[in-house]
Amino acid sequence: MKNKVWAGVEILIVYGVMRLLGQAIRVTGFMDAEVRLFGWSYLGGLLQMGVPLAVIWLSRRPWADYGVTLAGWQNNLDIGIKAYLVRIIPYVLGIGGTMLLKLDYRMLPGGLLVALAEILGIAVLLWVLRHQSEEKALASARSNVIALVALLLLPIVVGLAMRRLTLIVVSTVVWQFVFSGFGEEIFLRGYVQSRLNQAFGRPWTFFGVQCGPGLVIAALLFGLLHAFNTYNPAAGQYTLAWGWALFTVFGGLFFGLIREKTGSLLGCGVAHGLPDAVGEALAKVMGWAL
Repeated sequence: MKNKVWAGVEILIVYGVMRLLGQAIRVTGFMDAEVRLFGWSYLGGLLQMGVPLAVIWLSRRPWADYGVTLAGWQNNLDIGIKAYLVRIIPYVLGIGGTMLLKLDYRMLPGGLLVALAEILGIAVLLWVLRHQSEEKALASARSNVIALVALLLLPIVVGLAMRRLTLIVVSTVVWQFVFSGFGEEIFLRGYVQSRLNQAFGRPWTFFGVQCGPGLVIAALLFGLLHAFNTYNPAAGQYTLAWGWALFTVFGGLFFGLIREKTGSLLGCGVAHGLPDAVGEALAKVMGWAL
């Protein structure tokens, strides 16, 4: 019981340090200057990655225990690419459905629709994980690397062809893939989920994936953090995006299952960062509002 309590306290302290450092830097105006120039705050992204990584390093814990490993990268990259394709389901049926029905995905009705699409995506992912072949993944390693690079370059090439390439488009590719995708995965699936697994164990087996309470708690925290995306007292915004939070919980389960299956952050980082990097950058090239 003591280990479970301490794990929870440690996670709260780490998150609190991240928030305090972020707020301390924000008041200097540096982050706002970053957003005006690049469209995103790289320092904010570095904090999200750096604080949990610093905790792991300072406590001298094995990096692999937190998913920071390239062992079996060919298989994990293959899973990440396949999971990226599965992510098309919640994007098209979920986000696309809210646009068609003129629903706000940040509110509960729209968020529920996206959540249902996320559940369908989880079902497809579990089928993919159950039928994953490491031998085929090894044979596809080179083509997967080429596909990853090509997809990341796609918005830039389209922007060049349409003469709409800007620094913010390039920045969106980098920030969404590295700092949003892998950054959130390092904190939530790498640090939080792994730390909770150490405290609670992984006593459950779900469609061939061994997991525990850490998977669920990390997903709930993932959703809660997204509820505050519309909360900004400094700008007079006090609304919590409960719809956004709802479907993000299932997104967290999606990425968490990959983390549990592979033992690495590579697959879930690619599955998380690649759709946002490609999709948001293309949207900026095309002038679409998301």
